[in-house]
Amino acid sequence: MIGLRTALILLLALSAQAHELQENRATLVLRDKTHVTITLYIAYTDALYQALAPQRPFAAFLLVYSAMKPDELQKELRKAETRFESATHLYLPTAAARPLTITNWTWPDVKQVQTMLQQRMMQAIADPNGHSHETPIEVRSEANAQQEITALTIKLPEEFQKVLVVSYRPNQVWVDPKSPSPEIRF
Repeated sequence: MIGLRTALILLLALSAQAHELQENRATLVLRDKTHVTITLYIAYTDALYQALAPQRPFAAFLLVYSAMKPDELQKELRKAETRFESATHLYLPTAAARPLTITNWTWPDVKQVQTMLQQRMMQAIADPNGHSHETPIEVRSEANAQQEITALTIKLPEEFQKVLVVSYRPNQVWVDPKSPSPEIRF
């Protein structure tokens, strides 16, 4: 656990200005005519900060959340994840204003998040004026439609800031032994 003296020095050293998110991305893959997978690559610490404590200085957020007991942190993570899930929507162009149901969310576990928070805290202590970035966290989910998906619109949580969306429909082909594949086009 971080000592009070170190925490005070860190809080004084870091500016209280808003923390800018690293670029985030989303990949939508149409697996078959009605099934789409969503993979988000997000700067998770920054998104958590925006969801859980945007009124605090970023350094204070790191100090409090990196030192939480795992069960307390899990409750806070679940609160943020529920918020992110409820703000993420996929719409078919023909389905009036009703979004598809997104299921099977896979979030990072509490230990991984706590380690990430602690690393960001240590980076902030080591270089208070630096602007550190973390490796984006991968979050997966999926949706199924009752009709063929030919187009989608996605709405993402504000906490993710600007998100680059990549979408595609993979083509598959079997290759027999000792035979070249048919021509593969991109």
